Formats: sequence, structure tokens, C-alpha cells
Amino acid sequence: MMVVENKPQSLVDLYDLSPCALSVSGRFIHRIREMVAADEDAFPFVYGLGHEKRRLVEVLAAGSGVLIKGNFGVGKTHLCNAVFSVLQGYYQTNPVYTNEGCPVRENAIHLYNYLVEADQSALDNVCPMCRHKYASQKAESVPIERVYLTEGGGFARIQGNEDIEPQMILGMYHLIRFAEIGDPFDPRVLEGGKIAQASGGVLFVDELGLMNNEAQYALIQALQERRFSPSNSRMTFPVDLLFVSTTNNINDFRIHKAVANRLVGLLVDRVGLREEMLIVKKELVKNGFNLRFPELFLEFIITTIRELNNIAVYLGPRSSIRAARIAAASAFVEGRFTVSYCDVKEGLHTEITGQGDEETFDEINAMLAKDFPSIVDFIKQRVPAIENAYVVIDNFRDAETAFLNMDMLLIDEIMAYLVDDDRRPETIKAYLDAYAVACGL
Repeated sequence: MMVVENKPQSLVDLYDLSPCALSVSGRFIHRIREMVAADEDAFPFVYGLGHEKRRLVEVLAAGSGVLIKGNFGVGKTHLCNAVFSVLQGYYQTNPVYTNEGCPVRENAIHLYNYLVEADQSALDNVCPMCRHKYASQKAESVPIERVYLTEGGGFARIQGNEDIEPQMILGMYHLIRFAEIGDPFDPRVLEGGKIAQASGGVLFVDELGLMNNEAQYALIQALQERRFSPSNSRMTFPVDLLFVSTTNNINDFRIHKAVANRLVGLLVDRVGLREEMLIVKKELVKNGFNLRFPELFLEFIITTIRELNNIAVYLGPRSSIRAARIAAASAFVEGRFTVSYCDVKEGLHTEITGQGDEETFDEINAMLAKDFPSIVDFIKQRVPAIENAYVVIDNFRDAETAFLNMDMLLIDEIMAYLVDDDRRPETIKAYLDAYAVACGL
């Protein structure tokens, strides 16, 4: 029998709709395999971290929760958000159905197996409200609806802090509303928490270690038994979801052992230089300044941030992003279309000093005076041919005139060292100007 998608559908129609019988972890790995077969990147905006991404997929596919550990800005949150994007893609291309009005969007197959197949054990996977509402009915009178994942309906995020209460996670059974309505199974009596909101999808806890112990304890039943009990309630709800969480290294010790024991830890380190450059380039696009950022200047920013990290202050990938953005903003404010070395220094000094406080201010400035890399040495190392051009700029004292008096063979030789987008006069002038500024010409 052919069922029309926009026609009201009931549980009896379920198998005519080719329903999904997989668990959420099964749906996740199924979608990953679809993407691999189509040569599609499951983590398109997470650069590098190939081994970590593979392990993340494996752990979630195995049905375990994940705790991603690492320093600030290494991509932990991006990995977690990517998990939801993958799973959301599954629901868009594969039909998943639930009993209409189910507070946890349970798979309608469980109720179908109970009512149609007479499988008594399937009733254990039906939530108390659906059990009360539908378990004594015939399958043709139980309405079903297709599930699509949205924020609050298959995705819930908890930003870890000390003030989170267990009922925010577990939800709450309103005794006053129950007294007013008189029906313990009325949906208005139950206020779903983050677990209910994430059911069928992803529960993401950012900075798990910053949550108090009581809030952490509230996760244990769902992690261990795939069930949860709302506050003030004697009812237990089944839940099927992927659990992903993060912690910065400095807060790792604050995660309760009972919670950590139910998760698989995954350490994420800082990506390599080239991957960090891709990240910064992606973030620069968001500024919308539409100007040229010479490749070597961008590399100089990121290399400097990495070299000066932890000498006087922590400088992570977010520092590279902010320093590059400030440099771009400096050029934009002055109406220039190409970022200069002066903009680069402005971005670096502003970001690095901005990460300190009153106690470290002098130490940071001393570090910048002593350890700040030489832009001249940096460019010479990557473009050896440019050293011949420095003789010209010594004679003319400014990059514009020096460039006009340079031999075309020398210009071609310099360009041979540059990436395609850098092979233009404006970029070479910017690098020559960096020499002039650095040398005080």
C-alpha cells in the first residue's frame, strides 16, 4: 500500500513508510557511512584532528558518551556541534517516526511492536505518557509524526556553571499543576529538561567540570541506563541520545569520578600551523572587510602567537584569530585594501597585552620587547629571493619607489616563492614595506 506523506498517518501505516529501526548511535554511524561513500566530509569546518575525529565517531557509534579534553580554543566545541550536524542530516534523508505528542520522541517502532506484534518487552521502551495514552488502543487509532531534529527538539546544550540545578537537566513534574488538572499523565504536568529536549538527538554539555556535583549526578542514570526520572516524579522515561561533553584541562579534576567513569575521554591537542591558518582564514571571512591579507603576514601572526604562548600568558588558537581580525580591522579603518606589517604588529600587541592583567602587564611587555620575532628574518627564510630586493629598498627608502625600480626578473623570482593569491605587486610592496618599517627606514 502506498501512503501519501502529507496524509494523516497512524501507527498501523508504520511499515509502509520504511521506518528507521536503528538506535540513535546506529543512525549516527549510518549517516557517517553515507557521507564516506559520497566522499563528503563529516567535519567540514574542523581542520586537522583526523585521528581524534575517527575516535569520536567510533566511541559514539559504540553507544558511549564522550568527554573531549584539551586546552582553550583547540576545537572541542566545534567537534561537538559537528556531531549534531551529522545526525541532523540522517533525519533529513531517513524517515524516523514517533508517537504523536511523545515528550521524548521515542521511536514509534516500540509501540508498534507492542500493539501489532504483541511483543510485551517492547512496552519497556515506551514512555509512561504514551503507555497511558496509547497502550490500550488499536494501532490504527494512534497518530504518528515524522521527527526532524531542531534545537530544543533533538539538540540541547548545557553551558556548565556552578548554578545549574538537577531539575534543569532532568525536567520537573509540577505537583501544583497536577493538583489543578487532576491527570498525572497530562503533558502540561511535565516540564521537560535538557535530557528530554535532547532525546532522539544530541545532549551537549560544554565545560562539564564547571557543573556542581548534584548537576553532574543528574546525568548518571541517562548515561548508564538510558532512562531518566524528572524531579518530583515517580515515572521513569526511556531516552536514546548521543552524549558529548567538553572540559578544559584546568577543570578536568572537577569532573566527578562516577560521571567520568561512564564516559570515554578523548584528548584534543592544538592543530598544526597549516590547519590553524585555515581556521583563521575561515574566521576572517566573517568580518566582511573584503581586503587582502598577505599569506606571510598571516603565517607570521600565527607563528608568533604559537612561539610566545605560555612565556608570560596563555595564547591559544583564539588569540591567532583575534590578532588577525584586529590587523584586518586596522587596515579597514584606514581605508587600505591590503593589510600592512604595521597592522600585523597592532593586532599582535593588542591581543597579547589584552590577555594579561595588572600583575602580568610588565612581564608581557618585557616578553614582547625581548622575544618578538623579526619580520625581516621571517620573510627572508620563506622567500630567499627577496633579500636581493632589500638592497633596492635601502637605496630608495620606501617600498613603492623600490618596487618601481626593481628588475622584472627579480620580481618573477620573488613571486615564484609565493602562493597564487600572493603573486601580485601589492603583496610584494607590503613585504618590502615590512622590511622598511622593521629597519626604521
